[in-house]
Amino acid sequence: MSGHALQIKIDGRSYSGTYEVDRQVLTVKTSYAKKSTAVPPRTGHHSLAEQLLRELVLEEKGRKGSRL
Repeated sequence: MSGHALQIKIDGRSYSGTYEVDRQVLTVKTSYAKKSTAVPPRTGHHSLAEQLLRELVLEEKGRKGSRL
């Protein structure tokens, strides 16, 4: 994966992904999913990427058969 690396912890476990910004759209990618959103004015890219990664992890954990 290309882009900026990022890592978060949820319930003591680490999860990682990468993010890229193109034309004010931030996209977070993991090995199992990706998610994009428009970047609001005066919002830090890294903090927004962490929020999207957290959403991706929680969505994946909620899927039947998830290995997270």
